[in-house]
Amino acid sequence: MLGAFAIALAGVAPACAYTRYSQAPPQLRTNSFAFGQAPVFLPDGRVVVSDNRDRDYDSQTYVANQDGSGKKCLTCELPSQNLVPAVRPQGDWIIFHSWMNHTITFGSPGYGGIGSELYAMRADGSHVTKLYADPAIQDGEGTDDYHAYWSPDGKRVVWAHFNGNFIDGGGQARWDVRVADFTVDAKGNPTLTNVRVVRPANGHWYETQWWAPDGSGFLYTESWGSAMNTELFFCKLTAAGCETRRLTDNTAWDEQAIFTPDMKDVIFMSSRDHPGFYNTWSQMAQALGLTTDADNFLVLPIFEAGFLQPVAEEHTDLYDLDLASGAVRRLTTDGDDGWIVPEFSWDPASRELWFTENRIPRGVAVPLPLDVAKQAADTVNYVLHPNLTLHPKHPTDTLLPVEQRTRILSFPGTCAPPAKLTFALRGRGVRRASATVTGVRGVVRRGRALKSIAIANPMKQSFSVRVTTVDGSGRRAATTYAYDGLGCYRR
Repeated sequence: MLGAFAIALAGVAPACAYTRYSQAPPQLRTNSFAFGQAPVFLPDGRVVVSDNRDRDYDSQTYVANQDGSGKKCLTCELPSQNLVPAVRPQGDWIIFHSWMNHTITFGSPGYGGIGSELYAMRADGSHVTKLYADPAIQDGEGTDDYHAYWSPDGKRVVWAHFNGNFIDGGGQARWDVRVADFTVDAKGNPTLTNVRVVRPANGHWYETQWWAPDGSGFLYTESWGSAMNTELFFCKLTAAGCETRRLTDNTAWDEQAIFTPDMKDVIFMSSRDHPGFYNTWSQMAQALGLTTDADNFLVLPIFEAGFLQPVAEEHTDLYDLDLASGAVRRLTTDGDDGWIVPEFSWDPASRELWFTENRIPRGVAVPLPLDVAKQAADTVNYVLHPNLTLHPKHPTDTLLPVEQRTRILSFPGTCAPPAKLTFALRGRGVRRASATVTGVRGVVRRGRALKSIAIANPMKQSFSVRVTTVDGSGRRAATTYAYDGLGCYRR
């Protein structure tokens, strides 16, 4: 009978089986291959990541299968360094951060410092194009563009910008946050247009993070309250810039953040359960009333002292923030073993969170609180079995050994939004079918005997879909379906 519809949502859990991320038991495993820091994905599941192990510590961007096979360098023909790729959701373009054509460089491109600019390339490494240059800076020296992320629809890019050009760029060693539209001209050349500053250069340190799945805004880190106290915020984009919401309130290092697919939680990295140099500094700065006015001079030395050396180094873990209640739950305990969790990303199915963590080996690292007996045993063991690395170009330069492993975090019982919602149309002679999403005109199909109609996942927290059909005699029927949790299950 016309108008009797059945819904077919492959892989979508029914409401009774759905588990909130804030309640699901986290499961953690180690991947068979250790990628470099900040792995991201092409839509087909291949990993895009930067690494320096294949090029004499010359950092470049690679693509490989999840087991490390089929590894191919995308940027090795370019001057180094080329780091921190970001894959457009459509899979056709990759943004990366590069020091090309710069003589003043510091830190690492894409992670923060000086000298990094945004470039784009095709997914096969071709068509390398410089995306953005600050028009206020003549030669680009003394500036940095880093931590770029695509919006879910691939139409916008957000990144953090630093201007330290005191000579011809009016630099004040300050950061801001910028959003731009990504466009490709008729000749296939990509560019960023309509660049706007959405968080001001107020002397605070910024680092941009992932967008909300519905594209309404993005997460970011900002030093706040006291000197180098890093907190997480959400920027809901408006015509005026950002409508901000503070998400964390802790003197620990709170950074890297990503939404869960249902947008009800934020997963973030923190040092809050690990005593070390940074936490000690941050607590002291708060007690002494040191303000963020000096952050533009403190961020690099404090970060290096807290994370890039073996004595009293901070360790980090992943945490889940329930946005409705504000409750925070610890998800990993790798930091207890000296690991540091940096950037992370969902796989293409949004079911597994991937990250590559690093640590200085036991025996070289001297963590807090100090366990004298254990430290002595670890040091003796390391002296007997050293793992020092000699620089291939400069053998007299011994590199600090760093261990890496790629970890995968999953949440059994939760769901991820399907790529599309497919509605089976039961009845004979359906000539026309349409689907609207919360009153907005959506998909229209015409034919002689339509069997189904599908819409791309609208990526809304709550939405309804109205399916309307018309048969050959003009009879009309309609059914409305309501959803919650980004389409993960029917309501």
